[in-house]
Amino acid sequence: MGNRVVIGDSIDFNGDIETTLSMSFLPLDIFDNWARAGSLSDFIAEYFGSYFEGGSPHNIISTVFNEFIENAVKFTKNNSQPILLVVKKRKNTLISRITNTLPVHRKTEFVRVCKDLYNEDLEELFLKKIEDGVEDKRKSGIGLILMKKDYQVMTNFDFYEDSKSRNNVAVTFKMDLE
Repeated sequence: MGNRVVIGDSIDFNGDIETTLSMSFLPLDIFDNWARAGSLSDFIAEYFGSYFEGGSPHNIISTVFNEFIENAVKFTKNNSQPILLVVKKRKNTLISRITNTLPVHRKTEFVRVCKDLYNEDLEELFLKKIEDGVEDKRKSGIGLILMKKDYQVMTNFDFYEDSKSRNNVAVTFKMDLE
């Protein structure tokens, strides 16, 4: 097994869970019809939104999930290898994990982007990315910056090699919806 790299916030993925929704989908299905990412995000928001009081968190849930689903699809190694998505509700919190394969040539860049989220000031990092006019939006990390900066989403990135020597990334994220 290859080197494991874990970056980010400490998130308890298993404790005191009230309900769980698990699914897998093929990146190819999203690529064939990009609107499916939004539909899937809206479904999750509709499914879990009714648990939360004090206004409708539908738009926040949908926006956050759309970002993480699109990233998993864009950065997967194999369009016919399933992406796994688990969503858990705990009190006023949604905790999710999305796992996909990752091409070796993208791992180093993605690890760097993730480290920047924790080693740089997010406002400065965001402005730098905008000012640089990031040429390749798939490498920018702007969406991840916005998730942490504007939505206060806790994130954890676990890069690992599975038993079949595939590079994977499991992105765990936590949203407090009080």
